[in-house]
Amino acid sequence: MATTRPPRVMDPFAREFWEYTQNKELRLQQCSECQKLRWPAAAVCDKCLSPDYTWEQVSGKGQVLSWIVFHRQYFPEYPAPHPAVAVELAEGPIFVCCMPDEFQGSDLADALPMELDWLESEDRFGTYNLPVFKPAGK
Repeated sequence: MATTRPPRVMDPFAREFWEYTQNKELRLQQCSECQKLRWPAAAVCDKCLSPDYTWEQVSGKGQVLSWIVFHRQYFPEYPAPHPAVAVELAEGPIFVCCMPDEFQGSDLADALPMELDWLESEDRFGTYNLPVFKPAGK
């Protein structure tokens, strides 16, 4: 059963990203000129300003760069305490996300290995798979 989430931003680049998540594929834009992976998705590369890109699937592995546990509720869909984590992907970009409900942030530590997981979600645009990260092997 899908969990209701705050509405996603749905610009043309985000729409492409969310289409890949329907098949549980985590894909990021890769510049066709300099090969830099970029996140969040954008119209041009922030390194060389090229508008050309492809969508490349990433490994779904990374490590904790930083995290926070919100002890105050900001969205009805995210009751407190609510952890958010910044994961440095093995490929380089930083991906900020929530964590699966069974994790409250107490297991997190600097450089902790993380792996991709998916949450079945819905918002005003419909149902989708939300990419999240959890401690590797859990």
